[in-house]
Amino acid sequence: MLSDLHKLVSSAESESDWAKLRGIGEDADIFVDLGKLWQSENLEKAIAAYQTAVTISSDHVSEGDSKIVDYRAIRTSSNLGSLFLLQGNVDTAERTFQEGLEKLAADSGNDAEVLKTELAFNLARAYDEGNEVVKASQWYRDVLRQHPEHMECKLICSSLMRHIS
Repeated sequence: MLSDLHKLVSSAESESDWAKLRGIGEDADIFVDLGKLWQSENLEKAIAAYQTAVTISSDHVSEGDSKIVDYRAIRTSSNLGSLFLLQGNVDTAERTFQEGLEKLAADSGNDAEVLKTELAFNLARAYDEGNEVVKASQWYRDVLRQHPEHMECKLICSSLMRHIS
């Protein structure tokens, strides 16, 4: 059933197609949940569901003349990047994490900082997977400068340093 829904949304072109979906196809959360369900069974389907969620979500929410960064959309995109990494698509994962960091560059506050840390750590992992050890260690160290208590980062960084020296 969920596969059929995904096909309907992916192929919807006209207003009547969207009307048949009665708003379901415009709810990114449904596709995030669908991606989570497929994650352990079929990585390609999970990626497709997350891509649909990212497409539905807007990167910015307009508020008057200014734009506000949509943290949920960036977090969904970050999850998609992690799936690309699991798939072995390192370049796409790197690009996804970098885009998220760029969108958050001007934002501050606790939510923004948490998301920046997550993206930076994931970017370091992507560089690590792509055998770009110098870039990976730079990003890991940057995460540790910001958050010295980041245990997973400490472990990975110390392991990397042993391999470099």
